[in-house]
Amino acid sequence: MKIQTLSNLYPPHVVGGYEVLCFHVMRHLSERGHQVSVLTSNYGNGHADYPKQKIVRGLELLAPRDNIYAPFTASEAERDAINRRNVAALRETLSHEQPDVVFVWNLHFLAPSFLEAIEQANVPRVYLLTDNWLAVFHKPRFVADYFSRLVYREASGGVKGFFKSRVRCLVRHRKREVKMAGTSVFPSRFMQDWYRQAGLAFERDTVIHHGILPSPQALSDSTVDRRRFIHAGELRLLVAGRIVPIKGVHTAIEAIPNIMKSFPNLRVSLKIIGDDRDRPYLDSLKKLIRDLKLDDKVSFGPPVPEAELPGVFQARDMYLFPSLYEPFSLTLIHALRAGIPTVASKTGGTPEIVRHRKTGMLFEASNPVDLARQVICLADDPALRSRVSRQGQQDANQLTFDRMVDQIEACLLSTCRGQS
Repeated sequence: MKIQTLSNLYPPHVVGGYEVLCFHVMRHLSERGHQVSVLTSNYGNGHADYPKQKIVRGLELLAPRDNIYAPFTASEAERDAINRRNVAALRETLSHEQPDVVFVWNLHFLAPSFLEAIEQANVPRVYLLTDNWLAVFHKPRFVADYFSRLVYREASGGVKGFFKSRVRCLVRHRKREVKMAGTSVFPSRFMQDWYRQAGLAFERDTVIHHGILPSPQALSDSTVDRRRFIHAGELRLLVAGRIVPIKGVHTAIEAIPNIMKSFPNLRVSLKIIGDDRDRPYLDSLKKLIRDLKLDDKVSFGPPVPEAELPGVFQARDMYLFPSLYEPFSLTLIHALRAGIPTVASKTGGTPEIVRHRKTGMLFEASNPVDLARQVICLADDPALRSRVSRQGQQDANQLTFDRMVDQIEACLLSTCRGQS
């Protein structure tokens, strides 16, 4: 099978987890004998060659080259020129490669004209919808309303008005259903339902839960006794992920004072590691830390490679996952597999990974009081910490990478046959 993959980013340039996941999936598909070609952007101006993969970095993103989070200030004429070049690169690639299937991963920072060129191509296609990017093209009003009212909670009229607005929004957009040719693959039932609510319908769709590669370090450290804290007299908390508003890092910081009040004899600390290129948000977090007088309790660190995550988790007592919106987190699976007791926000696809009081603790997103309550519950109950650690590892061990690739491969093959 000849697979033409399209992704806005690709290693060595990464921002989040999906680019790394895309690379690993393509590597494994090529090792299974499929011909893999990747059309991606030149973002970062770096190049890397990978065995059995043809990488073409011919796309230009509508984003600054030095900081993808910063506003893009190009003129309309410059944007139009970039868009035309991107469409030309796509058409040239499809003409040259003659793929059996187009595998579309993420097109954030590309224009609608690029998506239209994909849809116009007479090639079977599969969309891996790890987040909302496709809805941004076809249902921008739905996405804006959903995030402002449901994720960032900017609605007036309190909680009741908030959910009434959601219902009105969903009904309004369902009336304008967009029918997409091809197959969609969702990482969670949450994302499948979310796209249906947005009013996007596909010829075929399926849910394939993401998986992670095995980690020898996680297996070797799996005997850590979670009934005890790593260091006597300390409660060491961790947040790991991109330091951006949607990851809810502020909620974790806001929970610290309540946790400290419950454990006056423990030294409570929070370590936050991750990509911090969103400088305005980072500055707001540092101000929050000063305002709450937590300067000696909260610290920041750089992101760590995936292979080093187990060691990071083993050095902390609890992992906090305060995202405001999360389709299906790979880092969360890594945490459970490493056996660290986990407290996660009850949002998006997270409840498909974490089962409350079974494999971790769930709290209401954006609610630091509830987050603190769940941390206190775990900290007070050594047997519960041990139990969720063991069961979390067992559940995470079912979310294997090989299983994921098997299902993706079968989906790609069936899509080719269905449209051949």
